[in-house]
Amino acid sequence: MSKLKRGPVFLGILLHNVGNEAVLKGKAVPRLGVKAYDEELNDVGYVTNIFGPVNSHFVAIKLTTDKKYPQGSKFYIME
Repeated sequence: MSKLKRGPVFLGILLHNVGNEAVLKGKAVPRLGVKAYDEELNDVGYVTNIFGPVNSHFVAIKLTTDKKYPQGSKFYIME
């Protein structure tokens, strides 16, 4: 039996691009390695780190696309 996917879950808002990584102000707390998606639900990379205090954390995403995202862009994960 396969898991049913419920759809996109808001991951966070882009604060900074650092090389091929994006740092988000986190909303959801994802698992490491889970795929990340942009606002159009295109696969853009995967979660590499979660850091900061529990009630105000940050999420690092390793980008696997050459597209540049502006500050304030929203990212999602699939649940």
